[in-house]
Amino acid sequence: VFMQLYQHPDGHRDDLPKQNIDTGFGLERVACILQGKRSVYETDVFLPILEEAAAVVGVDYFELPVEDIRAYTIRAMSEHCRAATMLIADGVVPSNEGRGYILRRVVRRAIYLARRLGVRELFTARVSAAAIEKLKVGYPHIEESRDFIRRALQAEEERFVRTLEVGTTRLHELIDLRVQQSQAALTAPLAPGSFGPLREPDEWNKPAPSIAISGADAFLLYDSFGFPLELMREIAAGRDVEIDDAGFEAALDEQRRRSREHGRFLKGEPSPLLQRLGDEHSAFVGYGKVETEAQVVGILRNDALCDLISQGEPAQVVLAETPFYPEGGGQVGDRGNIRTPSGVFQVEDTQSTGGAIVHRGHVVEGAIRVGELATASVDTEIRAGSARNHTGTHLLHAALRATLGQHVRQQGSLVTADRLRFDFTHLEHVPREALREAQAIVNERVRRDLEVNWRTTSYRSAVDAGALAFFGDKYGSDVRVVEIKDDGLTFSAELCGGTHVHRTGEIGFLHVLREASVAAGTRRVEALTGVAAESYLVEQHDRLTRVADRLATTPADLEERVESLQAELERLRKQGEQLARLRGSATADGLVAGAGKVGDVHLIVARIEAGDADILREVADRVRARLQPSLLVIAAVVDGKPLFLAAATPDLVGRGVHAGKLVGAVARVAGGGGGGRPDIAQAGAKDASGLDAALAEAWRLATEALDGG
Repeated sequence: VFMQLYQHPDGHRDDLPKQNIDTGFGLERVACILQGKRSVYETDVFLPILEEAAAVVGVDYFELPVEDIRAYTIRAMSEHCRAATMLIADGVVPSNEGRGYILRRVVRRAIYLARRLGVRELFTARVSAAAIEKLKVGYPHIEESRDFIRRALQAEEERFVRTLEVGTTRLHELIDLRVQQSQAALTAPLAPGSFGPLREPDEWNKPAPSIAISGADAFLLYDSFGFPLELMREIAAGRDVEIDDAGFEAALDEQRRRSREHGRFLKGEPSPLLQRLGDEHSAFVGYGKVETEAQVVGILRNDALCDLISQGEPAQVVLAETPFYPEGGGQVGDRGNIRTPSGVFQVEDTQSTGGAIVHRGHVVEGAIRVGELATASVDTEIRAGSARNHTGTHLLHAALRATLGQHVRQQGSLVTADRLRFDFTHLEHVPREALREAQAIVNERVRRDLEVNWRTTSYRSAVDAGALAFFGDKYGSDVRVVEIKDDGLTFSAELCGGTHVHRTGEIGFLHVLREASVAAGTRRVEALTGVAAESYLVEQHDRLTRVADRLATTPADLEERVESLQAELERLRKQGEQLARLRGSATADGLVAGAGKVGDVHLIVARIEAGDADILREVADRVRARLQPSLLVIAAVVDGKPLFLAAATPDLVGRGVHAGKLVGAVARVAGGGGGGRPDIAQAGAKDASGLDAALAEAWRLATEALDGG
């Protein structure tokens, strides 16, 4: 590749200041030549991984021709597992979006290829272990993440194996359906006088159209189940069924189109209007200032540049320089005011758009003009809250790494003036004890009032010094490092462009609210700092005191009081069940004593007192056990609504009596319905006032049924 020219956005080209030739002659290719190997996979940097993959397949790789499908699969298994090892060590976890989706595809392709050769054991963690052993000298961080890598790969492989089983079942169901539909079409009788679809003479010897799985169905398996298209084709071909590739590609293109639109909606497009302002604007000076004087260089209103905005008008204002922090790195944009000699603009949000920092809001007084000198003032209370929570996020990140392991890496965050939210890589629920330990670690550093330093350095120098950089984030050649040291040792060091407190003591206190799952391999912690944390704890203490007062105890004795009440409730529940059984027994005795007769059959139609359907069933069972043969229709009002139950002894069912049909007809009289088995069934209704009429109808229908009517 000859690198000679730089192409500008408008299409014209200039010579590069340093031209060069990229030969593609990397380390592994050089090693391949020097070591006399057939491919880079056989060089010493790759060989142990390759041999482990070959052991999984159960063959000697070097006895196979290079083009053999088994050799190809072994190479893919070793390369994919090595790549997955490095990605997971860098904080990427398998998921359905972004970088996690790429990792998932890599891992699942290795699994699919291996299973195609008949491999059924879980192998990715095993091959990954060989990769770690070979690479740990040059990449010591993967050795530190060994256990996390193993668990992440094992969980993903187990998940995909289940997916393959479900997807294979679903695919066979689709194939069966298409085959049946095709056969039905071939054997369907023709209408009188019809000769069926006519074919031209040159088509008479052509085979009938093939059976195909629709592209939409194939894409559903691919997108929702993660089922590989290649495996779909292979399974379908084994049953002489095709996959509609064109339909599949159309569905895939449509999904990509929706994703692009969604991305534009979330991120916004660069504004050509703001780009016309040039580059000499929007210098951020907010690290050291919360107020500055600057010229208004641009105003955007209704998607057009203008020179003037008046009171009440919403707009976006661009300054030559600004102390307002634009949303980024998880931190929300600053708020405040921009004052000029002619008016006041209230800033409701600050964003970085189209190469400019834009202040979004509206004029609250007078008018704002382009060219005026303005005083830009950040709301210091909101800025201080954001700074507390941003520094708190860094401390929490370091504490979680110390508590859970070095695999913990930021996957996303939200920093506002009121709270913080932190997403990180971790495979399972974080125990409450671990969260308490992490919180204690943070607050110990807060009490020590450690200095928070930031400096600008090169990206390479920052990373080499141990600063955390986040996979997928974009960094320039120069970066800002935010660092907190404790007794001369670095406790936290991250590449960060956000605003922070000067000393950890300004945070006051950090309180973890909750922990939950965000996605596979990603957890989320929410926390409060400063005044927000204090207010929350005071509110919780007040609530605890009120509950204790209602239970006639103190907050310190509340747990013991709750346990006592739970034990008492359990005792009363059991007592209530005993009383219900006794009452059910007594009710059954009364029904037996008052039973009527139709021929040789005992007939009972009655209303009873019962709290639920279980009591009705228990009464019916008791009566049927004592009266043979017998038919019952009993009812009760439960929660203000009629509930009916019909039951017949087995000999009556043999004679054609059907309890389900009977109870359904009875319930309809009271505005309900239902049914069930011939021997016992229940039904509900809405109108309690119709219960007596329904029981009268029950007697009539039951008598008819027993008389054979």
